[in-house]
Order: sequence, then C-alpha cells, then structure tokens
Amino acid sequence: MKKNIAVFGTGCVGLVTAVGLADIGHNVTAVDTDLNRVKDLKKGYLPFYEPGLKKLMKSVLTAGKIRFTADSSRAVAENDVIFVAVGTPSRPDGRADLSQIRNAFDSIIENLDSGKTIVIKSTIPPGTVRSLQEQHSAELDAAGGQIVFCPEFLREGTAVHDFYHPDRLVIGSSSGEAARLVDDIFFPVAGKLDVPVLKCSPVSAEMIKYSSNVMLASRIAVVNELAEMSEAVGADIHEITAGVGLDKRIGGAFLQAGPGFGGSCFGKDVSGIVAAAEYHGVDLSLVREILTSNARQRQRPAVKLENAVGSLRGKRVAVLGLAFKAETDDVRGSAAFDVIEYLINKGAVVRAHDPEAEYNFIRAFMKKGYNCAGGVEEALRKADAVIILTEWELYKRLTPQPLIENMRGRIIIDTRNILNEKLFVNEGFTLFGTGRKEQKPKARSRNRSEFVNAAIVSM
Repeated sequence: MKKNIAVFGTGCVGLVTAVGLADIGHNVTAVDTDLNRVKDLKKGYLPFYEPGLKKLMKSVLTAGKIRFTADSSRAVAENDVIFVAVGTPSRPDGRADLSQIRNAFDSIIENLDSGKTIVIKSTIPPGTVRSLQEQHSAELDAAGGQIVFCPEFLREGTAVHDFYHPDRLVIGSSSGEAARLVDDIFFPVAGKLDVPVLKCSPVSAEMIKYSSNVMLASRIAVVNELAEMSEAVGADIHEITAGVGLDKRIGGAFLQAGPGFGGSCFGKDVSGIVAAAEYHGVDLSLVREILTSNARQRQRPAVKLENAVGSLRGKRVAVLGLAFKAETDDVRGSAAFDVIEYLINKGAVVRAHDPEAEYNFIRAFMKKGYNCAGGVEEALRKADAVIILTEWELYKRLTPQPLIENMRGRIIIDTRNILNEKLFVNEGFTLFGTGRKEQKPKARSRNRSEFVNAAIVSM
C-alpha cells in the first residue's frame, strides 16, 4: 500500500532510501537542512558518487514521486511515516555523536500529530530508542506516535543494489502495529524476494546493527594479519582464504586481504560499541583490538616500500586510489591518509590519482608534499614506485606499458592483489602484493645502492 513518507537526511543512506522508496511506489519527501544541497537535488545533482543512483533519481524526479525540501515542519505535517537517516559520526572519545539525531527529533516532535510513526535508519548505540521514548514520552503519548529502529545494511558502492536485494529486514519495535507498517513499506522488495524479516525489541535491533559491523570488521582484521603471516612464511593468502572459505562454518565473504578497512561504518561502529560497553561497565577487549590491528595494517604499504628501497627521502611515489573502496568517492577512513602521510613525513614526493575521490581527498587532507594528478599516466610520471590502494577497474586493467613509459623505477606495491603478477614481473618490475611473497624479475635486478644512485642521477 502506498505511503506518504518523509526522509530526514540526504547522505548515502538517506538519499538511496528516499529514492528507492519512491521507486517502489511511495510518495516521498526528502528533507535536508542544507539549502544549497536541496537546490542541487531538485535539479537532479547528486552530492556524492554512487553507481546507479543518478539514473534512478532522475526517473523518480521526472515521475513526480519524490520532492526535496528544507522545510521540516511541513514535511512532518504532510507525511504519515518519518524516516530518520542523518549522520552519527564518532566523537573524539569514540562515542557516537547523536546531535543530528536529536536535532531531527526536535523538528519532528514539534510537529508531531496523530498516529505518525518515526523510523530510525541511522546507526545508533544500544538504548537510544529507549532514551528518545523516555525523553519525548509526553509528546509521543499525546499524538499516539511510535518509534521504530530499522537498521540499514547498505554498502557504499553497491547501495542501490543492496536496497533492492536485502538479505534480511530487521524491525525493532515495541509496537506490533508499527512493526507491521514498516514491514508493509518494504514489502515490494523484501516481501517479493521472501527475505527473512526479524521483528524484535529496539535495543536488540540496535545491537544487531553494531554486532554485524563488528563481525565484518573482525574478519577483515584477521585476514590482514594472516596475510602478513603468509608473507613471512612464503604462503599465498588467496590460496589460504580459498581453502578456509570452503568451510561452511566460515564461508568466503569478507576474506579479501588489503590495506585495512575504511569508510564511514566499520571504524565508527567498532569504536561506538566499545565506548557504549565501557559506559555499561563491559570490557570488549577483543573488539577494541580490531581497531589497533587495522591502524597498523593501514601503514604497511608505505612501510613495505621503505623496506624495499631504503630511505624514502626524495623518492617520487605514485599512489593510485584515494577512496576507501572502489565505486565510491568517499575518503572517510581511507588508508590513503595513513600511507601518504607516512610517505610525506619520510621525505617522499607523492602524486596521487583516483577517478572519483580526488576532490574529497584534497578537502580532507590539507597537507603539503603531495598533489593529485589529472590522470594515471600523469601520476606515474618519473615515479620511483607505485602503490595501489583502491581496487578500481581502471587500475585492474593496467598493463606494464604505461608504467614502463612513465616511471623511472620498477617497484609496485599492489595492496589489493589486482595486477597480473607474471605480466609485470616479466617486464622487469618487482611486485609486492598483500599476503604473497615478493615477486622479482628473473633478470638481475639492481641492489639497493644501485636503485638509490639511479634515483639520484635521474632527479
């Protein structure tokens, strides 16, 4: 049944949810306090890159199924269901910053009238719904309002696909009627695919969201440590994860070694649940260690290069990939920050490239010692080494030729294991992957002093 829905927040979660709900038949009003963003959205301009979203938004805009506004009062008054999908970033102490949640709730509660349901999509610490219900109990009781926590499981880079292909629908509510309403809203995607629907208490739903990201982050942290061990003993992490993944108790998902996890969720949510646990007197020492392990992994590509060439001072290094993962322009939590800062502090000159994330990275990383290139070949020009951090298809298709033509060195740090090792090694490159032993060309390679001398001569 078609519903009139307002969605507060037009970040990745909010906008994908709003556009998706409009596409499956609901009347949607997307709300944001940023007037310039609202103006751009009305014209069909996206504030971020997400595959498939631009085309989908154009479709629902043209059909009049969605509108954008900064008028929160009117949005609440004219809609029956209010989704909240605003940011909950980490505070310096690791706790979730709920100021945007509180601001949104203040706007909603001020205009709440009979029978409206508030559905929170933002990731929130356990007990937040209970706290909001207690804080606004008088207003909620007077209006017959309900709060539901329905966590999102959208991955940046595949968020549109994930909206239409959920693997479960979690509805945290103390009201059976409100839970059925949310179930009905998502029936066109969850119901038709016979997706499991778990109805539970709000605090259990809050824990499900945090626990899911903790488990995924832990798998990445563990596989990266196993990759480090594999390099030490001469094993191949791809062969290892293939064998481990065949165990039905484990499976093969999230066993890809790389430069550590990033993005807006894993680090934030691991920190958030650790901080929440401390508040409740619980010591999540193992979960806390995930962050320590990941921080160390994020510097390993630069350390690996330093170990290979000696001093980094004066070396020119091309860094390919600034987004934390492919198919997004999000640089939050990207390993590129750690790698480039390490290189700069050691005296290297860095030229970076990313097909989508350069602008966001420049805004976030205001330091001297690096610049962004207009293309891959420009980034490679006169480079002594190249570090690949993001698994963009553009980099997967790289052949030795542009590197031979533009670089003055022959060292590659392939953190994502996306290049054809034999192809590059046969052309004289020394290649360091993740969880694999170093691959050297068969022909005599220069020793460290020869590399340094050659680099100095060509500067």
